[in-house]
Amino acid sequence: MNVDAGSRRRMRGWGVFAAVAVAAGVLLVRWLAPDPWLTIQDFAQGPDAAAPSCSWPVHLEKANPDQAGLIRCYLRAIVHHSTSELRTAVRARDDDGPTGFSAADFAHTQDVNSGTATVTVVDNDVDSADATVVIRYADGVRQELDIHLANPSSPDSWRFWDVGTYPSDPNDQPGVSVSTP
Repeated sequence: MNVDAGSRRRMRGWGVFAAVAVAAGVLLVRWLAPDPWLTIQDFAQGPDAAAPSCSWPVHLEKANPDQAGLIRCYLRAIVHHSTSELRTAVRARDDDGPTGFSAADFAHTQDVNSGTATVTVVDNDVDSADATVVIRYADGVRQELDIHLANPSSPDSWRFWDVGTYPSDPNDQPGVSVSTP
């Protein structure tokens, strides 16, 4: 079979067209679903691998973006008195998280409603996976909570540690000593 020069040029043109079409398809998928690999990684790393992100007005000091999202979710959950929203701000049940929430967990509802709170995150000098959240509500009430990385392999997994009710006191774990005066 004899192929003329025009046929070769047309075949080469189709090859270039196909390569450009595949590249455009990959870019389109990447644009429409920007982080499918991160989603797969978060799923594989467990329920607490991803950072919660909520919208709530707050003045933040020394908080990274993941901590800021967590704090906003906490404040919004308190105002809405929503256990499902509060669940996103604490460790998952599968990760030794709380089994429920009591009225004490929502004690600051009126304080959050009093105006924009100022929140300062104080990093632990010894452990970078641990920090204290100091909340100063507009009505003058002050609250301190602990946050920790729930999943050490995920820098996005900040969760509140001292919110919620547990089947047993978390301080009763072996190796943890609690002294009383």
